[in-house]
Amino acid sequence: FLLSSYYYLRYTIKNLSHPILSYTMFTKRAFTSPAMQRAALRCFSTIEKEFIIVNAVGSDRRGIVSDITKIVVDNGGNVGKSQAAKLGSHFGLSMHISIPKRESEALQASLTSLPGLATSCLVTDDPSAVTIAPKIGYSGRFTLTGADNPGIVHRVTTIISNHHLHIDKMETSEEDAPFGGTSLFQMECIATAMSPLASGFNAEVIQDDLQNLGNMMNCDITLETLRDERDDVPANVA
Repeated sequence: FLLSSYYYLRYTIKNLSHPILSYTMFTKRAFTSPAMQRAALRCFSTIEKEFIIVNAVGSDRRGIVSDITKIVVDNGGNVGKSQAAKLGSHFGLSMHISIPKRESEALQASLTSLPGLATSCLVTDDPSAVTIAPKIGYSGRFTLTGADNPGIVHRVTTIISNHHLHIDKMETSEEDAPFGGTSLFQMECIATAMSPLASGFNAEVIQDDLQNLGNMMNCDITLETLRDERDDVPANVA
């Protein structure tokens, strides 16, 4: 059975130029039994892949994501993790793509030539590769609400950086205040520090620095501790 499957695979690959089309034929058309589908999947798992982070920004319009992902699919690629957001009148998209290495240059050329979009491609490592991840010693959620002030994001993130914290995720937004003609600014981020924590690391000191900044800039800034390796249970700093 394995030998006959092998020769059938060779014959079909020889007559199909695109690996994804071949994959579709094996798994959905030609091979109806689970055993033969698994044989096809093992065959295509040996294709050398490249991994690309794609960032695209342009004026918001209908079909941006569809246009980008069509190019990815047409070149034999697959989308992994992605994030997208509307930024004013513009739309931004970031995605992690896997692609057969021989198709990588063609994919990047097609993506960067899309009209109306500023697109960049960064070749990166396989996200599923086995790596030794550093242990997180501290994790906290920062939230800010208040009047919009020039430089407010810079000042908050400077405090975070000065206390040896790394920002993992951050979101900001702006909306009209319920009363008056001012704008209400909101910010939320998750920041972490690697283990072991520095001997002088103190979440209460960070909160004090943030509170003092908030008093200066007419906004409320809080820190919620999500994890602290020095505690037996998660603690909260309000």
